[in-house]
Amino acid sequence: MNSPETAAAGGGTPSTQTTAKSETKETAWTDKVKTIGGLVAVAIGVVVVGVIAIIALIKDTETAATIASSAGGIIATIVGAYFGVKVGSDQSKTAIENSHAESVKAQVYAAHLPSGDAPDIVDRAEKAAADVLKR
Repeated sequence: MNSPETAAAGGGTPSTQTTAKSETKETAWTDKVKTIGGLVAVAIGVVVVGVIAIIALIKDTETAATIASSAGGIIATIVGAYFGVKVGSDQSKTAIENSHAESVKAQVYAAHLPSGDAPDIVDRAEKAAADVLKR
């Protein structure tokens, strides 16, 4: 079994290292596909709504202004929703990665504690964690 400091330093068995690298590569590829796919869907939606508005203006009907202004509102809503979700998911991903990094650091610190101080430090750590969850 690997110690936390070995894991934090990038150690471990070769199969563990390979799996971690493969997952990182796979995650990066899937993130790119999600980003591009979402952007393409938004672009197609904007183009379709824009075409409907242009056709309404060309026909020059009494409702052309209503259709065109509605199309503008729809386009703004679609684009705003896409970027709102995108920013939110990116921030969540960053927060999770930062939380994982802090967890690994805590494991390394814990591995280097003197064994006589461990019970007191564990109690302090549990109290600190409970205080954070109460916020």
